[in-house]
Amino acid sequence: MDGLPVTANRQARQETFWSWIDRQVQEMVITLIEKTLKIEQEVRLAARWNQRSVGRCGYRNGSYRRRLVTPHGPLDIAIPRCRQGGMDCGLIFDRYQRRLPDVSRILRHAYLLGTSTRGTAELAEQVFGDSLSHQTVSRLMRWLDERLHEWRQQPIDPVYKVVYVDGMHVDILGGDRMVMLVAGQPEHGPLEVLGFCVSTGEQCVELLKDLRRRGLEGMEMFVSDQSGAIRSALERVYPEVTWQHCTFHRLKALRATIGQTSYRDLMMAEASCIFRCPSRQAAGDAARAWAIRWQGVDRWAVQQFMNGLEDSLMFYQLPKRWWKRVRTNNPMERLIEKLRMRLTPMGCFHDPPAVERAVFGQCIRWHWLGTYTQ
Repeated sequence: MDGLPVTANRQARQETFWSWIDRQVQEMVITLIEKTLKIEQEVRLAARWNQRSVGRCGYRNGSYRRRLVTPHGPLDIAIPRCRQGGMDCGLIFDRYQRRLPDVSRILRHAYLLGTSTRGTAELAEQVFGDSLSHQTVSRLMRWLDERLHEWRQQPIDPVYKVVYVDGMHVDILGGDRMVMLVAGQPEHGPLEVLGFCVSTGEQCVELLKDLRRRGLEGMEMFVSDQSGAIRSALERVYPEVTWQHCTFHRLKALRATIGQTSYRDLMMAEASCIFRCPSRQAAGDAARAWAIRWQGVDRWAVQQFMNGLEDSLMFYQLPKRWWKRVRTNNPMERLIEKLRMRLTPMGCFHDPPAVERAVFGQCIRWHWLGTYTQ
């Protein structure tokens, strides 16, 4: 404790004390590493310092400095050299390694928690005392690429009764992009992400073809909003599977069509009751009665709501226990909202692969990939 400045401020005294502790720990770690390396050198040369030995395998050749980032902070280590042949430091670190695996693991975990690459670089400087560029952090996150490729080759078990399709916008250099997600709902268990892609608009034909190649079969229904691109893709790849138009989006469109009127709330309340009838026949009768009641009040809104209404009544084909989950796209909307909360703080992405890493990382973080994360 000699040499510590004396101050009356308690907070300053605590900071001084713990700074001194950090320095002592770093010095101790450096001493242990350098002693270990010298022992390794003795084994390599088969001779101690200034020892004359018949079995000597070489001679010492000074040392060089190397900076290594550790959980204890950046350390400046003297690495001993041998005149004949290289020095094996594999016990302490790998060749060309500048950060210990624990440091990289913590930085990756911070990224998965929703920190941008710049924010992760700032965290590295605050916690480990190491200044990293956001490009370096971005390269550090490329460990996800191999796992993403592995996941995209994994077969899909035909256990999903209902599949949801939806997308979300992300900011990327050069323009806006859409992340299209496909998630399956098994009979028992939470919603699972089956695949995703980064595209211009809601284009997902290739994504659906890839999922079918991997074994996505046997589902009874797709659920999505009234997206022409999504519906066209489903008709091309899965023409035999029923499509359910989300009732929430149909009611939302009706609300926008009605506009600011005195009768909007009542008209909306009666329309929403259509999707809570005990059978499809009852729902059809209720829809016709609703149309007759409001035809003279707002003919255009009634016409738009009734156009293609059958597509929003397909959920009645499934057992009643599924109706609440299937009549809307809300399960997927909740997943996307949670994903958006994590991606928004990351800011603008550099390219589509960076978006894919971020999305896949969040899927791993929140266990949205089913058995893949087990």
